[in-house]
Amino acid sequence: MSENELLKQLVANQSRQDAILEKLATKEMHTKTPANFGTYTEIHGNGSIFGSASVEREVVTAHMRPHGIGAILDRIPSVAQTPFFPSITGFTATTGDEAATPCADNPQGYLKGCLLTAQYGRVARDTQTIEMDKVMLRKNRGDFDDLVLYGELIGETGFSPDGITQADLLRTVTKAEMVTAAVNLESSYSYQMWNGSPANNNPGGGYKEMPGLANQVATGQVDALSNTACPAMDSDVKTFGYDELGGTGRDIVEYVSMLEWYLYNNADRMGLLPVDWLFVCRPEMWQVLSEVWPCAYNTNRCAGFMNDSNARVNIDGFRYVSERDKMRTGMYIDINGRRYPVATDVGIYEHNNINNGELLPGEYASSIFFLPLRAAGLRTCYLEYVDYKLADADTALLRGTENFWTDNGMYSWAVEKVKWCYKLSVKSEQRVVLRAPQLAGRIDQVKYVPLQHLRGVYPGGPYFEDGGVSIREDESVYAVWL
Repeated sequence: MSENELLKQLVANQSRQDAILEKLATKEMHTKTPANFGTYTEIHGNGSIFGSASVEREVVTAHMRPHGIGAILDRIPSVAQTPFFPSITGFTATTGDEAATPCADNPQGYLKGCLLTAQYGRVARDTQTIEMDKVMLRKNRGDFDDLVLYGELIGETGFSPDGITQADLLRTVTKAEMVTAAVNLESSYSYQMWNGSPANNNPGGGYKEMPGLANQVATGQVDALSNTACPAMDSDVKTFGYDELGGTGRDIVEYVSMLEWYLYNNADRMGLLPVDWLFVCRPEMWQVLSEVWPCAYNTNRCAGFMNDSNARVNIDGFRYVSERDKMRTGMYIDINGRRYPVATDVGIYEHNNINNGELLPGEYASSIFFLPLRAAGLRTCYLEYVDYKLADADTALLRGTENFWTDNGMYSWAVEKVKWCYKLSVKSEQRVVLRAPQLAGRIDQVKYVPLQHLRGVYPGGPYFEDGGVSIREDESVYAVWL
C-alpha cells in the first residue's frame, strides 16, 4: 500500500470514528430523566460492540481494577450525621500554692478532653437510558448470546455493591449498565478514601467527598465544637524530602523505624496496647521498598560504624533475596523486631514529573501510612455508611415506586421510567473514621524509581489505558425497497 493510499485510509477511518462520536453526542448522553431513546452500550444487535460481527465465544477483559484497604476495613451501618468521638487529652498543671498547714487548700488541676468528628461523602452514578423493547434484539443468527467473560471487572476496594456480579453481563443489558455504574462509583470512592476533601463538595449537596485519610492522618487536630487545638491527638507526620528509596540521602529504615517506635510508645504510655497497625503504600513503592528493605534493615547503621573502624560486614545475598521474596508474597514488613501486615492501595496520591517540579521523568513520590485498625480491642480506623434499609418504614407508604437497597442498606437504587425507556441511579453515603489519630502516622515525599510504572486504574490518569469503541457504525444493507 502506497503512502497516499495509507493516508486516505487513515482519513476515512477517522471520519467514520468522528461520525460515531457525533452519533453518541446526539443521543442525549447526559439527561436528568431517561432520554427519548436508548443511549446504552449495546452488546448485541445492529451497531453493538460484539453483535456486529460473528465473534468467538470467549471475551477477555483488559480492564484494570482498583484495589485498596477499603476491602480490609470494617464497615458499620449508621444514621448519625454528626458523631462526636470523645478523648481525654491529659491533665493541666496544678495551680495554687502548696499547703502551709495540714488543712489548708492544696494545688488543683483540671482534666482536659477533645471531641473529634466525621463527615459522610455522597456519590451517585447513573446508567445510560435503556430501551426495554430493544434489549432482546439480535442482529441475526450469527449474533450469539452465549458469550463467556474471562477475567474480573469489579475491583477489590470494598466500594462496589456485592450484589452486582458479572454473571449474565454479556447477555443482559440492564446488568451491564448496573456494572458500569458500580465500576464508576467504586472508582470515585476508592480515590476519596485517601484524598477526599469537603472543599470539593457541590453547594447543593448532590456530590460530597468524605474527608480522606491523607487529611485525617495529620497534625493540627482540633476540638469539633470549640475549634480549640488538640495537639495530643496529632498524628506523627514526617517528610522524606523527595530522597530516593535506597539512595544516598535520608535513610528509609531510620524514618520508618522512628515512626513505628514513636507510635508504639504512644500506645504503650496511653495504655492502648495491643494495636493492630497496618502498613500501607502504593504498589509501585512497595515493589521498590521491599527490594531495599532486607539489606538496609539488617545492616542499619553498619556503614557509619565501618567508617570509624576496620570492621567489615558480610552480606548474604541469597538470604536477602529470600527475605525480599517472603515480604512480597507474605505482604509483611519487620520494624523494630515487630512484624506488621502490608497493604497496597492505588488510591494514595502519587507525584510525578507532570504534577511536581521536584521530580524528573521516571521518578515518583508518594506517602507511607501506618494506620491503627484497632487499639485495646476498640475499632479505631473503619468505614461507616448510611443505612438505607432503615427508611423502609417510610418508603413502604410510597406504593408503586421503583426504589430498593442492596448490601444490607449500603447502596440505594432508584429507577426512572419514560414509557419504554428507563435508567437506574445508585448512590451511597460513606465515610472513613479515624478514632485515634495519635496512633497513626505517615511519611510524605518518599521518592521511588521503578523500572516501569504499573498501568493506572483511574480514567484520565497518565497510565490509564482503554481504547476500542462503545458503539459501532451500522453496516450498509441493500434492498429494492431502500
